[in-house]
Amino acid sequence: MNQLIKAELFKLRKRSMSVVLLLILIAISILFMTLVQATIRNENSSNTATTTLNPDSSPTAITQATPVITHEDPSTINLLKKINPATMIIINNFGVLLAVILVASSFGSEYSWQTIRPYLLCCESRSKMFTAKLIAAGIYIVAGMLVAVATTAVMGVIFTAIRGYTWDISFVTMSYVGNGLLTFIRSFYLLLPYVLAAFFFTVFARDVNAGIGFSIGILSLEAIISALLSQISGWVSHIPDYLFNLNVQTISNLADSSAKVTINGSGPSSLPTPLHAFIVLSIYIVAFIAIPYYIFQKRDVTV
Repeated sequence: MNQLIKAELFKLRKRSMSVVLLLILIAISILFMTLVQATIRNENSSNTATTTLNPDSSPTAITQATPVITHEDPSTINLLKKINPATMIIINNFGVLLAVILVASSFGSEYSWQTIRPYLLCCESRSKMFTAKLIAAGIYIVAGMLVAVATTAVMGVIFTAIRGYTWDISFVTMSYVGNGLLTFIRSFYLLLPYVLAAFFFTVFARDVNAGIGFSIGILSLEAIISALLSQISGWVSHIPDYLFNLNVQTISNLADSSAKVTINGSGPSSLPTPLHAFIVLSIYIVAFIAIPYYIFQKRDVTV
């Protein structure tokens, strides 16, 4: 198994797609932090224009008060405090798309290149190959998330030095670090339903485009469909409670207000309970692993 995982990691590392996706993630992180530092204002000042990062909305959403032209001391602005919420917004709104493409292409390419059959002949079993691909993809997704964290941190330090912002890091306590780690793990968990949906459709259709297309469709359309269904009376209005969007929002709302993130914007005011959300998303995660596994075990790969 270890050799298969190493082989999968080697293939992902050598594929141009992986490099391109990583560069896109870095570019998005740089661009987003540039926009944040360009719009940030001293939130402690009551007589100045206040622009704050609002992780509860779309990635570029900001909350802005009525602007008042006044001189402001940049040394009172703490950009470093924005690193954690900015990173989580990047991961949960942009990183999910990149992760979907990575997972779908890592498995779907075996079919499009017609390498699946000779690959299986070299493996001890289909189960080990299946598991190795999932583990390798998971490792790369976590690595990408860490790259996003590192990039936003570096950009925060650079802009703090260039713009003369405060270097105060007294907010970095054990509680802050623990909450940040928990938010990181929570963000990874919220990526899994979408990523594994891409994996499911890729295996089912034996095509990388199907995996990417269906998953992006879920990301793009589910919030709209949920909003429409919630306006209908009766049991139909409860269907969104068992889809992705509302349950993802419920889990993300468990984070501190400074690091709260959502995927696909806002939804109905009434959200499922955290336990309900965890169970529903876990069922999707298990199903999107078990069903492709069964299909892959039983299907003739030469078809």
